[in-house]
Amino acid sequence: MDIPILVIMEILLRLPIKSLVRVRYVCKTWYNIISDPYFTRMHLARAPTASLVIQTLLSYNPGCYSKFYMLEHAEWDTRGHSLFAPLKKLPQKFYLLGQNMILLTSCNGLLCLSAVRHKKEVTFVCNIATGEYMTLPGAKTKDDRFWQTIRGFGYCPKTNQYKLIAELALDKGFRRPDFNPAPLVEVYTLGADSWRIIGDAPYSFVGSYFGTFLNGALHCLIQPIDTTDSTSTFICSFDIEKEEFQPFPGPPIQDLGPNWEIEHIHLGASGGFLYLCENYPTSSSVDIWVMKDYGNEQSWMKEFVISNTSWKRGPVYFLNYGMGDNIYALRNFNQLCAYNAKSKCFREVQVCGIYPEFHAIPYTPSLVSLKDAVAGENSKKVSDILGSIMPPLVEIVLISKPKI
Repeated sequence: MDIPILVIMEILLRLPIKSLVRVRYVCKTWYNIISDPYFTRMHLARAPTASLVIQTLLSYNPGCYSKFYMLEHAEWDTRGHSLFAPLKKLPQKFYLLGQNMILLTSCNGLLCLSAVRHKKEVTFVCNIATGEYMTLPGAKTKDDRFWQTIRGFGYCPKTNQYKLIAELALDKGFRRPDFNPAPLVEVYTLGADSWRIIGDAPYSFVGSYFGTFLNGALHCLIQPIDTTDSTSTFICSFDIEKEEFQPFPGPPIQDLGPNWEIEHIHLGASGGFLYLCENYPTSSSVDIWVMKDYGNEQSWMKEFVISNTSWKRGPVYFLNYGMGDNIYALRNFNQLCAYNAKSKCFREVQVCGIYPEFHAIPYTPSLVSLKDAVAGENSKKVSDILGSIMPPLVEIVLISKPKI
């Protein structure tokens, strides 16, 4: 008896990405199901943002290149007090994209990285599950005095378009009292021929953090207009579809004060919720605020108060909020931690098999196809000479689990 297509789809939707890459060639039916954009969106909607892409940092050894790994939450050992995370090394084909690669940000399984090719810095987007990648054009201006900074990566489901947002500002070395133009905002739609300048930046972005994508918008921390006013706006949102900025309500954090510094707070999203980490040096704890009802200023709640002082260095990314009592977090881009919301116990997750210095970003593996995202003639801009590079990821570099 033939199994109904809907039943097959439901079974396949429960498989992780690495299994889907393997089984999609079992038969033509399975291939058609797994390759369908609708299936990809359904699978992505169920996928937890609980994986990391890790880049080792070897600046102290110029003769070595940094390496990239995948770390998946599903394979972490959560039973013991000493935790070890297994790693999966990305294959050599990944490094064909360029030298001196740097992780920037991600959206729906698509990674945005920068690299050096032919002695020139380029930015590209790739999907490490499908092996597809595309190189982005340079900034709109050819004036070397202006510096482009990627501020975020988002997606519009209505138009099925992926867009990158960047700030184009005059380099500090060229600023003068009589020549200091306002920064411009650039937008790039994947598949387009060039970036588009949409106007002056209405807010002053601070730091090098990337915007947090949630509900069709990027959310960024900005410099408050009035640091003496505790109600002054310090978050803005950018609507991916409309390409418009607007102020966004933040939680009632400590008074901003004249010495307020943006590096002491961090904005992120996990489990479909926006959260803010507040870690002022003058405080004895780290406060985690969660927006329970998106867009409703009154719905901000101080959900966690973490007394561990090591959390007070650098930003905190939650990886699996709303998925159980054990909450995993990436602190300062280079330290994996676990926090139990019930017992309020804190512990570190040891990442073995790599150099101690590393940089990581949250990542949700997906089968999103760049060719589908840039349909039509623009799909020719997508290259797949890497082939599918997900299968080699099943080779675990090191698994070291504590004895229970």
